Amino acid sequence: MEARRILTIIKYNNKDISADISKYLKSISYTDNLSGEADDLQITLEDKAGLWQSTWMPEKGALLDVMLQQKYWQTLSALPQSLRLGLFEIDEITSSGYPSEVQIKAVSVPDNNTLRGTERSRSWEKAKLQVIANDIASAAGMSLFWDTEENPVLDRAEQTEQSDLSFLYAICKDKGLALKISDKKIIIFDEAKYEAEKAKITIVKPGTVYKKESGMKYLFVGTGYSLRTKIRDIYAACRVSYQQGSSKSNIETTYTAAGKKGKTLQVNEQVESVAEALNLAKKRLREKNKDEVTGSLNMLGNFVLLSGVTVNLLGFGAFDDKYLITRASHDIGSGYTTNIDVRRCLNGY
Repeated sequence: MEARRILTIIKYNNKDISADISKYLKSISYTDNLSGEADDLQITLEDKAGLWQSTWMPEKGALLDVMLQQKYWQTLSALPQSLRLGLFEIDEITSSGYPSEVQIKAVSVPDNNTLRGTERSRSWEKAKLQVIANDIASAAGMSLFWDTEENPVLDRAEQTEQSDLSFLYAICKDKGLALKISDKKIIIFDEAKYEAEKAKITIVKPGTVYKKESGMKYLFVGTGYSLRTKIRDIYAACRVSYQQGSSKSNIETTYTAAGKKGKTLQVNEQVESVAEALNLAKKRLREKNKDEVTGSLNMLGNFVLLSGVTVNLLGFGAFDDKYLITRASHDIGSGYTTNIDVRRCLNGY
């Protein structure tokens, strides 16, 4: 009987080295972040012969293209399932002992182009955010994936001795949008849109009695979980007020989250209309409240558990609800586990 296993397919500067590396591979760890942090890859190799710290030592800056493939995971007759992790640039190599081993660390954000490797100063006037993002992507030899209906116009965007990545991330955060770098793409998206997606996965606390729903995938917590809720810096409403000028009227509006009671966040930022003020109120309230309920869960390894995916939690009492995966770590060594960080989805804003 064939044992279920995970195969690792690795290309080094576009050359398949899977067969050569397999006999030395001790573990591989992949962390998939939703926004604001680079995805990272760590490969640990047995190196008793000293090959990986000498003749076969990888070059810093070399590209790794990595895919995971599971065989016999569900049943012997099930077709292999694959998860492509994307492109990574090697940025750190560590040799250690004993036992002798080499650890290769790589990240999804390249250092050898203008995206994070060059600080510069420049500005845009009356430019849409998508135009700015596309300019930055093109200069870095990357493509832009724009996954939001919003495209705010910036009166003036000034980059002052900043890397393109830190500058663009700061703008996106200010406008309530998320940014991720993956596979030579800059991805800009609206987290609220992702949170609104219907969950197709339910994570169940072992021992919970439940009735299966058609079309729903059910997974069970592995070795443990941690869930937490906080009250500090959490608001029920956001009030935006802006005085346009001595001769102009005051623009003011308040957005209150449904079913929530508590403090009101006060915001004084430039807006041109009540509709714009309402949109800003929702974004600033979301910024404050999105981490009110968070958690982490350890699971048996599964390719469907990725950042940006919504899941239901079941059997956790007051914590039962829909959550967004903000980080997923896939670890393969003596076994295969996936650890996820989640936050409860917000409703309506």
